[in-house]
Amino acid sequence: MKSFEEIAGVWLESEIFGKQYSYRKGIEKDVEHLINYFGTRNCEEIKGMDVDKFIQYETENVNPNTGKPFSKRLMKAHLSAGLNIYDYALENDLIDCRNPFDRKKKKIPKSAPVEQRTPIDDEQKEMVLRVYHRAQIAAVIMLYCGLRRGEIIPLEWSDIDLLNKKIAVIKSVERVDSNNFRVKGHTKNGKDRYITIPDNIIPLIKLEKFQSNGKKLIFTQKCGKMHTVGSWQSTWESYQNTLNYEYYCQQMRNVGRVPKPYNSPTGIPQLLQHFTPHQLRHTYCTMLYHAGVDALKASKLMGHSNVQITLDIYTHLEQKYRTIDISPFNNYVRNDVANLVIPMTNMA
Repeated sequence: MKSFEEIAGVWLESEIFGKQYSYRKGIEKDVEHLINYFGTRNCEEIKGMDVDKFIQYETENVNPNTGKPFSKRLMKAHLSAGLNIYDYALENDLIDCRNPFDRKKKKIPKSAPVEQRTPIDDEQKEMVLRVYHRAQIAAVIMLYCGLRRGEIIPLEWSDIDLLNKKIAVIKSVERVDSNNFRVKGHTKNGKDRYITIPDNIIPLIKLEKFQSNGKKLIFTQKCGKMHTVGSWQSTWESYQNTLNYEYYCQQMRNVGRVPKPYNSPTGIPQLLQHFTPHQLRHTYCTMLYHAGVDALKASKLMGHSNVQITLDIYTHLEQKYRTIDISPFNNYVRNDVANLVIPMTNMA
């Protein structure tokens, strides 16, 4: 008799062999959630109803790692890992039972929260364009050219053709351990792409190049080296704090008040919502949608692995922003006396 923890460990060792760091860490976390719930229980005694209870448990409780509800995406990942653990054990004759994670019977409640991709708002966009910081050049390129974080980190000045207003996105980085990246050829999906730079950011890129002092990389650590995981996070946090402080100062001046200094011991109120690099990329996709760029072209500009990813985003945006013309309905109810609303007079 083998425990769930035991077979999960055997599968995990096989699954993560030779895989990228980020994938390994994600799978390890998925398995950790499963082991925390099923633990040392005999895996052959775990039934479909036990998996149903697991789904119910995650629906009713928060993720202990984040303190937030389990998202639909995360719950699907946990069920997928459970299914694969049992499939592996059955194929290798480690156990003799039915797979209780059979996805045909396991449904995640519609009420489970969906992780929403949100673009930055106009105030955030204004601050990105107006406020100088070492990270501004990276933010502007992600916002107006749609690059991923992993694509901006290894981006070199030789990848930018200012004469023809093109960026060659031909490499990216992958994590090799908790703090280091490694440059690899091609992008996340193994596809190179060439993006037209919009005119509004050309002056900023030219200025940054002029001030680069011969650096190879566009956005580096202060020492000139390529960013590590830690240096990226600390620089991005500094950037967000700078944007918030400048916005705070602007608001104080608007009401005739003197702003506190940046390092005030009482702190600076958070008036400008922090945003992530991925939100900048999503904002780029949103602007493509509003500009009328079709999904196929947008997919190529975004570097999506397939056009369906772009179509899903466009469908969501259409549902969010479209306005349905109800003028025929308005005309109907306006011209039919049976629909006339008669205001009540004051009965006092």
